[in-house]
Amino acid sequence: MNLSYCHEKLSLALFEMCVSTQSLKNRLRISVRHGLTFFSENDFPEGLREQFSEIKLALAGVSVSGRIDDSYPDPVDRMKPSQAQRLLNEIISLREGVAREYYRRAFRDRASGAENKSTATENITELVTKLMGR
Repeated sequence: MNLSYCHEKLSLALFEMCVSTQSLKNRLRISVRHGLTFFSENDFPEGLREQFSEIKLALAGVSVSGRIDDSYPDPVDRMKPSQAQRLLNEIISLREGVAREYYRRAFRDRASGAENKSTATENITELVTKLMGR
C-alpha cells in the first residue's frame, strides 16, 4: 500500500469517528472496520511507524461485528473510557502525521515537476532561438 491509500483510509475512519454518536469504544471499532489493523508498519513514514505499531497492538483482536464467542470481551470491551479516549487521540494524531507527510510529498513532487517543466521550457526556447537564428 502507499501513503496516499493510508491517508485516504485514515481520513475516512477519522471522519466517521468524529461524526458518530456512538460510544468511544464503538468509534474505535469503526477505525478497525476501515482497515486500520490491516496496514503494515512499512506503509507509514519512518517517524510514524512506532505510533502505528502501538495502535495496531492495542486494537489486535478487536471484533468489528458480532463475535462468535460473546463470553470473552475483546480488547476494546476491556478498556476504561480514558484508555479508549487516549487511543482515539493517538489515531487522530497518526492521521495528522500521515496527512502532513502526504501533502509534503505531494507539494514537493509538484514543485519538482514545475522545475522540470520550467527547465524543459527554457530548453525548448533555446532550441527554437537557435533554429530561428540559422
